[in-house]
Amino acid sequence: SYRLATSSANDGTEKDRGCYSFCMCPGGQIVPASTSSNQTVVNGMSFSRRDSIYANSALVVTVDSSDSVLLPFSHHGVLSGMKFQDHVESSARALAGSPHTVPVQRCTDFLKGVSSSGDFESSYRLNKEWRDLHTLYPPEIIESLREGLRQFERKIPGYVCDEAILHGVETRTSSPLRVPRGEDCLVE
Repeated sequence: SYRLATSSANDGTEKDRGCYSFCMCPGGQIVPASTSSNQTVVNGMSFSRRDSIYANSALVVTVDSSDSVLLPFSHHGVLSGMKFQDHVESSARALAGSPHTVPVQRCTDFLKGVSSSGDFESSYRLNKEWRDLHTLYPPEIIESLREGLRQFERKIPGYVCDEAILHGVETRTSSPLRVPRGEDCLVE
């Protein structure tokens, strides 16, 4: 599978975060993946022919268990990552305004921190509304996404363009819960 990555997407502080594309779907479609009516979550998929005019992939920023973005959720202990994930999904739903509506923003506008407008096409078949995705995440995550996008554009000119529409949010790329294991028997 295709993956575009950088390990040095600075978040505006001293921390470099990983930022990468995830699960590139040629001929893909963006589909709803929410498990609750108070969440907005999307995922990408391709049909076997991969013959859609669209391609999609997620943009992922790493968050580890000692991350400052988890501090507001630290009272949840080992579940702080899951609570952060739930917060982002619920915030995306609030930003979208109604169930199965996805907040979207042009990639170029996300980088500039301005609102999007005008007509656009997308593989997401349900409701889509222009929203300011640059307000959805903590500033450290937004800056890492922006820096990652700038680095991707340097590697693949044209990656960032007005036709690239960001859809929020795909938060379920990996488990937000880490289970440390002992070296001798792989259990704690």
